[in-house]
This record gives sequence, C-alpha cells and structure tokens, in this order.
Amino acid sequence: MKTADRLLLHQLEDLEIAIAELRRVFPEAVRSAEDAFPRTPTGSPVRSSSLSDPTASAALDPRRRARANNVKLARRRTKGAVVALREALAHATLAADGG
Repeated sequence: MKTADRLLLHQLEDLEIAIAELRRVFPEAVRSAEDAFPRTPTGSPVRSSSLSDPTASAALDPRRRARANNVKLARRRTKGAVVALREALAHATLAADGG
C-alpha cells in the first residue's frame, strides 16, 4: 500500500472523529442561534433609555447574527463534504470493479 493510500485511511479516521464531534456540537449551535433573547447576567438590566425593545435588540444582535451565519456555513460545508465523499466512494468503487 502506498503512502498516499495510508494517508487516505488516516483521513477517513479523522472524518469519523469530526463527524462524531459535529453530531455533539451542532444541536447546541442551532439552539444558540435560534435563541431569541441572549442570556443576560444575573442582576438588574442596564438600559440606555427609558424605552426598551427586547425584540429589536435580539433581532439586531450581531452575535446572534454571527451564530446564525455560522450554522448556515456548517450546513453548507457539511453538504459539500457529503457530496465530495460520495464522489470519492463512486471513484473507489469504479477502481475496485476494474473500471
């Protein structure tokens, strides 16, 4: 077996580890991105004016937007990885069949 082939087998092991980690982390990332109101520390809230609009604050929160964008990016990258892995499997199958 060539070095490149052994490297591929190690990369497959890395993929298995990454998949397990993504399965563990992704649900919490989605919950965090969908959380309408950011967690506030205990104590009295600080207001900059007498009018408080928590809905607007949640919608305009740049941290919430960044979390949502990271979830979208994770979805896109996972879909791309699945497509690439299926293509690799198809090519390996063709090679195994002598094609």
